[in-house]
Amino acid sequence: MTENIAVPPLRVACGSRQKFENLLMACKGGILGVLAYAAVEPDLPKEWFPCAWVALPVFGEDAWYEVWISALPVTVKSGAPLCLSRDGEILFGSLVLDETGPAGLESKAFAAYSAIFDAIDNEGYPELLRVWNYFPRINGAGRGLERYREFNVGRHEAFSGKGRSIGEGSVPAACALGSRQGNLVVCFLAGKVPGLPIENPRQTNAYHYPRDFGPRSPTFSRGMLVGGGLFISGTASIIGSETVHVEDVSRQLDETIENLRAVVDRARKCGFAATGLDELFLNVYLRCAGDYSRVRSRLDAEFGGEAHIAYLQADVCRADLLVEIEAFWIPSI
Repeated sequence: MTENIAVPPLRVACGSRQKFENLLMACKGGILGVLAYAAVEPDLPKEWFPCAWVALPVFGEDAWYEVWISALPVTVKSGAPLCLSRDGEILFGSLVLDETGPAGLESKAFAAYSAIFDAIDNEGYPELLRVWNYFPRINGAGRGLERYREFNVGRHEAFSGKGRSIGEGSVPAACALGSRQGNLVVCFLAGKVPGLPIENPRQTNAYHYPRDFGPRSPTFSRGMLVGGGLFISGTASIIGSETVHVEDVSRQLDETIENLRAVVDRARKCGFAATGLDELFLNVYLRCAGDYSRVRSRLDAEFGGEAHIAYLQADVCRADLLVEIEAFWIPSI
């Protein structure tokens, strides 16, 4: 079995603006990066560490902050469009590209991932572990393709163009969601040695999807073991490669939960020792605001109020999907 990455504890904290402001003082010098989810751009200390605004409404909050924290001192390398931070073992990066110019999304995705591969190679953190992708109109028409499929072409071509293999054990955990406005936002974690990719036996590996889903397949694994932590990619109501339970959010949610369980079960067989639910974080992306109460009630029953759950309104990568959940099981602060 491939040995997963051995790093000092990587921790995460999520919460509202007040918790974020408290963390700025409590974890000064140890913050790797921040994803800030909000319908309106919040004030962020971008000169301190990589920060990215993701233009998504948050149910029940004005904004939600996901703060990635190291147990080691962090150094920052600011720059546009790519900002980096590192602690000697893990590198965090954020990149924002204007998505309104003449170049199409395929070109923008290719440029973004090419810049990321150049950066992680140059900085000595060549193993891409986890990526977050957000851009507007994900299900809209692009230049002859749905925009998500355009994105997949650009991402895939960047992997190939930079000599990265695409297959078992070689692609990161990831998500891709449709934001409400603005730019292509990509955040990522990279390491000096590989993590251990995890696949879901209930689903076709994404990079093996048939051409029915676009000229280039999505380039991600279903999960990634990193030290003692587990990252689970955006997960939805898909069996094999097909969407199931179209137009039924409750059944889609049940199927999504089964897929999450399948990834965790596979990770356990590879050495993951799941701790308490207080170290489980879920980002729940809902296409329709009217589904929020029903979905929240079901997840409260499933996790007993112990897990940390953020509910965000976003377009999911397939137009027939109503809910998607990404997860990370990692020490909290």
